[in-house]
Amino acid sequence: MDGSDGTRGTGGRNGGTGISRRSLLGASGALGASALAGCTGSEYFGGAAAGFDEQSLIVGYQPFYTESWSALVIRHAGLAEKYLPEEYSVAAWEVALQGAVIGNKMISEQNDIGYTGDMPTITAIANEETAIDMVAVAGFSEGQQCNLCFVPRDSDIEEAAELDGHEIGVTTGTCTHRFLLEAIQNEGIDVDLSDQGMETVVTNIREGSLAAGAGWEPAPSRSVIQEGAAEYLFTGAEYDANDAAGLLMLDSMVEDHPEAAKGWLKAELEAKHIMATDPERTVDLIQQEGQLRDYERETLHAVLYENIDANPEIERMLFYTDFEAVDEVERLMKQEAPEFLYENQGVISGIPPEERYRTEPLRAAIDELEDEVDWEPLREAER
Repeated sequence: MDGSDGTRGTGGRNGGTGISRRSLLGASGALGASALAGCTGSEYFGGAAAGFDEQSLIVGYQPFYTESWSALVIRHAGLAEKYLPEEYSVAAWEVALQGAVIGNKMISEQNDIGYTGDMPTITAIANEETAIDMVAVAGFSEGQQCNLCFVPRDSDIEEAAELDGHEIGVTTGTCTHRFLLEAIQNEGIDVDLSDQGMETVVTNIREGSLAAGAGWEPAPSRSVIQEGAAEYLFTGAEYDANDAAGLLMLDSMVEDHPEAAKGWLKAELEAKHIMATDPERTVDLIQQEGQLRDYERETLHAVLYENIDANPEIERMLFYTDFEAVDEVERLMKQEAPEFLYENQGVISGIPPEERYRTEPLRAAIDELEDEVDWEPLREAER
């Protein structure tokens, strides 16, 4: 898929095959691995292609995953240009429909910076081919962004236990998949999980061909708020299942181009400041993303700032950046997600080593920004 705004996109997985929870639990390692196979192109950073040098950055991002929308703010507010050293530039913003595509491109050294969900983040930093670092979180929530279960608007299903024996659409190998398995186990029910792409899940819910779907924002909110075709049934908050997005960099960038790494993280911090303090400007910037042309302003605002009726007391999004400053974030990214992928799914060959979690560039960015700006860089859980 080509983005109308000059971005280069990649296709997602469509269609689905119904499989029982029991068979999925046995086969999900393979399914998760297949979800990680992404499209690849020519190499850039660390293996520069003709026309690009190692000071031209390729950024992989997901406009269709709300927790990575700080990338949209950076892009459309010109924050990369503001903070990168003058000899560096963004050569391309590459769209992906799933974080697994970005992770795969980073392993192939075709993306230098990547915004991915928590599961592909862990898979990328656990790989043994290319050193990739998680340098920050792009977003975090208490199960309000990736851990969502929704049903058709006219559904008779009113609680999770009533899903027993029904078919649920979900994309395997994702944070949503992890959450749904936890919910099923907690409820003690048996369901048929159908492995489908996010857009296929939403379409099938709208058409009434699925009893329920599970997925990540903003697609569910478009169905619930904009189209009036669905409603939320439950979220990860009911099962203490948090979700997040990671900000990845090639280790070669962190090591060999520390000023560029620090500059990008300054841009990330200002993006978070804008998102946390100025919702209207945030939505203005996000609306400039051509990939989201089908989303109404009300939907874009709601998915970031309006709590879900199923859990009205739970804040929709938490604009954290430092994953070591918030216990819940650190536990998710260093323990829960890696253990799920390694011990439960067998998707990764081992827990990511500690050196793949790099906070030095972020700390340096925070220290410098504190002397440069009249706002407080977001470092800890102050919201």
